Amino acid sequence: MRGMDRPGKSHAKELVRKTTGREPQDVLRELYVDQRHSQEEIAAALGVHRMTVGLWLREYGITRDDRAEIVL
Repeated sequence: MRGMDRPGKSHAKELVRKTTGREPQDVLRELYVDQRHSQEEIAAALGVHRMTVGLWLREYGITRDDRAEIVL
């Protein structure tokens, strides 16, 4: 079932679509990569469990390596 919504989990993605008007992977990329929020912060903002955010990040291939380095 890799790459497909798991039974019982698609409601979380639908919730993200309804509340943000955007696809979950786009929201995750913005929050995790661009804004550098933690998985816990993203989960709280989206109303899902932190493990769900972690699963989605892996599913969509979004990693910490995607984050730009901060130059001080």
